[in-house]
Amino acid sequence: MPPISCPWVVDYLMEVGPTEAGAMGPVPVSWREIDHWQQCLGIALDPWVTRLLRRLSLEFVAESHRAREADCPAPWNSPPTNFDREALSRKVTQTFRAIAMSTSN
Repeated sequence: MPPISCPWVVDYLMEVGPTEAGAMGPVPVSWREIDHWQQCLGIALDPWVTRLLRRLSLEFVAESHRAREADCPAPWNSPPTNFDREALSRKVTQTFRAIAMSTSN
């Protein structure tokens, strides 16, 4: 996992619950639930923290849906930025050539 500069925010998210039960499965935690959690604990989060908790919940649900696909990459893996353009160009050219040859026969 990547390093987290504000681990306490993730702790808050897990305490609130990263999702709520919806009719069709997990849904993002609602603003009302975040507010209720704060009231129960007697804390008042800064607005940016409250928005961040909601956003993290939205992302959690979205990634949960994406993760159902067999070829879903890990969320902390970024796409490769350095690749050999010439090698890629040769492979694409060879692929199109093979397709053209197979359709002409």
